[in-house]
Amino acid sequence: MKRKWEVIIGLAGVILCVILLGGFSLTITTMEEKTFADTVFPILQEDVSTNYLSESFTAVKALAVWFGVTVLIVLSLTLPATVCIWKNRYPKWAVFLYLAAGLTTLIGTQFIAFPLAFLFFIAASLCLFRKIKNGEGADYVSIKSQKSNIARV
Repeated sequence: MKRKWEVIIGLAGVILCVILLGGFSLTITTMEEKTFADTVFPILQEDVSTNYLSESFTAVKALAVWFGVTVLIVLSLTLPATVCIWKNRYPKWAVFLYLAAGLTTLIGTQFIAFPLAFLFFIAASLCLFRKIKNGEGADYVSIKSQKSNIARV
């Protein structure tokens, strides 16, 4: 594998998205309104009055569903990007897929998860700008160890 750093950075972004965004989504969507009122709502109560408990719960639940959809889209974009960049086959396709994953992360989280999107942008820029030498990889066989016919004479 020639593009080790691109794959590592892309997979780190996916893992963090699944843990942070997916964890938030899973936690909030399985939560009941009474649990929300006891745990999360007191944190939000500075800006929201107690009369708007159900509206606040609905809004947070909608945000959690939105985060879950974002995680699914990011997964569906980064897995093909990793396959495209594996053994340096299609780095240009990987650039577009990583950029789309970064933009999806930004838009899907309303710019909350910009550090996660930044990882996808780094992976895309490395795929685009980092050049691999022709002599790297398993397909390359060097003939430097063989002596020329002139040197043998």
